[in-house]
Amino acid sequence: MEYTPNVLRLFCDQLRYHALSCSGDPNIRTPNLDRLAAEGARFTTAVTNCPVCTPARAGVMTGMHCSATGVRFLGDLLPTDQRTVAHAFRSAGYRTSYVGKWHLASVQGAHGTNEGEDYWVHPLLRGGFEDWFGFEISNHFYVTRYSTGDRIWPPNVLEGYQTDVLTDLSLEYLARTAEGLEQPWFHVLSVEAPHHGRDDKGEVRHPAPPSYEAQFRPDDLVLRANVPEETEQKARAMLAQYYAQIANLDENVGRILDWLEQSRNAENTLVCFLSDHGEKGGSHGAFMKEHIWDEAVLVPMIVRLPVRVAAGQVVQDPFSLVDLFPTTAGLCGVPVPPQVQGVDWSNVLSGLDTTPPRTAAFVQWVGPARYGFGDYLWRGIRTRTATYAVGDRADRCFLYENVADPFQMQNLFGCIEARELQQEMHARLVREILCAGERVPGFVAMAMD
Repeated sequence: MEYTPNVLRLFCDQLRYHALSCSGDPNIRTPNLDRLAAEGARFTTAVTNCPVCTPARAGVMTGMHCSATGVRFLGDLLPTDQRTVAHAFRSAGYRTSYVGKWHLASVQGAHGTNEGEDYWVHPLLRGGFEDWFGFEISNHFYVTRYSTGDRIWPPNVLEGYQTDVLTDLSLEYLARTAEGLEQPWFHVLSVEAPHHGRDDKGEVRHPAPPSYEAQFRPDDLVLRANVPEETEQKARAMLAQYYAQIANLDENVGRILDWLEQSRNAENTLVCFLSDHGEKGGSHGAFMKEHIWDEAVLVPMIVRLPVRVAAGQVVQDPFSLVDLFPTTAGLCGVPVPPQVQGVDWSNVLSGLDTTPPRTAAFVQWVGPARYGFGDYLWRGIRTRTATYAVGDRADRCFLYENVADPFQMQNLFGCIEARELQQEMHARLVREILCAGERVPGFVAMAMD
């Protein structure tokens, strides 16, 4: 009998790789995510294809880079003719469902902001998912509206803290619908935490329920070594809220893992936990994403499938978010469309191969942005040991030896002593650009002249 596991994808927003206890963060305990990692495989160099929501999410759904999807920045939409992971799994006999943030339907205010009412996602823009309980974007953690079916009005409204109530919605769906199916299911729960947003008073911050916020004091935090003194106070205040959101997220992951155990689905369900990009959190004197620095581009990637993925694996080779589609398909025996650019790690995770299918992960910042921020260009790669980026201006050009300089505090770009490494990394960057279906931009071609 053919093995067809269910798939449960747990997708969060702006969670950097470093901010979990299984990644070594001293400020927080994430026992449920640690448990998931201990029972499966954890990637230490999982890299976003683009450090901002919309193009990263398009990469996750299609397995393709920005240059192939045409989803370049916030405000772009995923074209209706793009084949997604949902289409592939539906064709293979899976029932597909989606709960939570989508951010691929281009509903955004003229200034890149919204009022928490962007809940409507047209059925043609839902990426092929059958059962839909999603919204385009909210960033209001106590006002969560979502769309379902084919009617715009009235919106469905969830009462309570967003991560909690979206988890409730997923668990209700899984118990009501998925358990009774005579076919495998593919379910996505997509929450906005630990992204910033509005709290119950309408203030913009990183809100979490009070009991979680009480657990983290700014003065008690151990900051990363690359947070400069002038940014320290702001970083402490922000990160205390950020960790509170993560603690709440971890507890909700635990609720889902408990349901899988209680419903006897754990052994036959592929669980994938990931984020679309990271958060600088004061490192290098900066916040948000947008850069090639590890805090922005490294994300958690945890994969558990008891029958096929050996427990306790730690994979150090670079994994790109565009690899998730073909890797998930490979673990489930689902055919991958030929246009997919990501690579399949299923044989490595299953112990059938020891050779990593990639040694460098490509990151695009295509620009110009649609809202007046991020109006610049750069392309970069992250290998297991080094980071390299070339931009259209000098302050977007970086070269780091990550083993000797794990906090990326010494930029070697243009340094004579790193000339050989830079030449090697530049050649690898050019290859990755071409493999992504893009012409080599002029500013990249000129970088080694």
